[in-house]
Amino acid sequence: MEYSIEVLFLDLMKASILILISHIIRSKIKFIQNLYIPSSLLAGFLGLAMGPYGINCLTFSNKASGYSSAFMVIVFSAIAYGSFSLVKRNKNDNKENLKSFKGEALKRILALYVYRSIVSIVVYIVPIIVGIYIVNRFQLLPEGFTILVGGGFVGGHGTNAAFSSVITQNTGWLDANDIGMTFATIGILLGLIGGIIQIKIATNRKYTYFVNRFESLPQQYKTGFLEENERSPLAQATVSSIAIDPLAWNFIMVMIPTGLAYATIGYVRKIFETVPTYLWAFLIAILLIQILKITNLGKYVDKNCIQRISSTATEYLVFFGVAGIKISIVIEFAMPIIILSTVALISLLIFMYTLAPRLNNLYWFERSIFVYGYCTGVYAIGLTLLRIVDPNSKSKTLEDAALTSPIDFVEYYTLLLGPVLMSTGKVNTFLGVMIIMLIGSFVVAFVLKLWNSPHLERKTDSELC
Repeated sequence: MEYSIEVLFLDLMKASILILISHIIRSKIKFIQNLYIPSSLLAGFLGLAMGPYGINCLTFSNKASGYSSAFMVIVFSAIAYGSFSLVKRNKNDNKENLKSFKGEALKRILALYVYRSIVSIVVYIVPIIVGIYIVNRFQLLPEGFTILVGGGFVGGHGTNAAFSSVITQNTGWLDANDIGMTFATIGILLGLIGGIIQIKIATNRKYTYFVNRFESLPQQYKTGFLEENERSPLAQATVSSIAIDPLAWNFIMVMIPTGLAYATIGYVRKIFETVPTYLWAFLIAILLIQILKITNLGKYVDKNCIQRISSTATEYLVFFGVAGIKISIVIEFAMPIIILSTVALISLLIFMYTLAPRLNNLYWFERSIFVYGYCTGVYAIGLTLLRIVDPNSKSKTLEDAALTSPIDFVEYYTLLLGPVLMSTGKVNTFLGVMIIMLIGSFVVAFVLKLWNSPHLERKTDSELC
C-alpha cells in the first residue's frame, strides 16, 4: 500500500489498540503489576510478538521504523520548556533563592548532584572502554555502537532514538535504532526488576530509613488506574477556551519548533553536516522561549501541559521503537549486548554501594535507588522506586534532583555532542571530556567536604539525638 495520511493513522490506530490492551492486561494480571512495566513497553513486546519476527499477524507500514525518530523530535522540542524559565526573574528574588540554600541543605543538594553525575559518567564510559578495547577484538562493533549502552540506560528509548538517528546519518549503519531500542529496553527492565530486588534486600538489611519491611506501591501504581478520590488536574488552563483550546495553545508551542526543525535542517546541514534534527529542534525551542519571555507571553504557557505532550509522544516512541526491533540484528550482536549491559549494571551497583553512603549519608539508600532507576531507564523509573522506600518524600530526593536538573552538564554534553563524536571517529575526545568531568566531580566533592562516614544501616532515634 502506498504511504499516505490514511496509512499513518492506521499505524497510530494499531499502536493505540495495543497500548490500550496492554494497559488493561497490566491492570488485571498481578505478576505483571508487580514488575511495574510501563504499558507502552508491554505493548511494544506485544507488537514485536505479533509482527514479522513473531507470529506475523500484525503489520505496519514501511515508514513505521521512522516514527520513533519523529516522536523523539517532538520530545526534545518539549524538553526545552522544562529546562529554561519562561518568565523574567527579578534579580532580588534570585538572590533570596540562593540565600535559602546554604549550609547543610546546600551540601545535601550538591552531594546528590555530584553522585548522580559520577554514576551517569561511569555508566557511559565503562561500557565504551570495554567495548572498544576488549569486545572489538572478538567481534567488530559499528562506530557509535558503544554509546548506545549509556544512552539506553541513562536516557532510555527517547535518548537512544536520538543517538541512533545521528549514528545512522553519520555512518550509514541502518540497524543502530534496533540496537538502541534493545539497550533501552534492557535498561528499563533492569531498573524495575533489579530495583525491586534491591529494595527487598535493603529492607532486610536495614539500609532503608522510612520502611522496615518491603511495602508495595499504592494500588494505582499497580493497576495504572486512579479512583475518583485519587485524581488530580492534568494541567492548568492559561488561555480562554473561547479563543483557543488550552491544550491546543500548548501543543502549538511544541509543534512550531518541531516543524521548523524539519523545514530548515537541510539548510543547517550545508554548514554543519552532523547536526541532528532533534538538537536543532531543541535550539529552536530555546529561541522561541526567549521570544515568549521578552513578549511576556511565557507566563501563559503551562509547563505541566507541555510535559504531558512530551510524555504522550514518548509512549508512542517506546511502542514503535520496541515493536520494530529486528530480532535478527539483536541475535547478531547478542554477545556484545549481554557483555556491555552486564558491565554497565555492575559498574552502577559498585558505585551505588561504595560511593552513595559517603555522599548521601543518612538517606543514602533512598537517594541512590532513585539514581539507580534514573540511570537504568528514565526519570519515572527512579521515581517509582523512590516512592516505595520514601512514600512521603521525606528524604527530599526529588526536590534536590529538580533543583540541579537545569545544570546537568553531563546530560547536556552526552545529548548534544556524544553521538556526533562517537560516530565520527572522535572517541578519545568524547572519553577525554567525560573523564575530566568525572575527575572534576570527585575534586568538587573533596573541596566542598561532601564526603561522610558511611552508615549502611539506618540509625536509631537515640543515635540521631
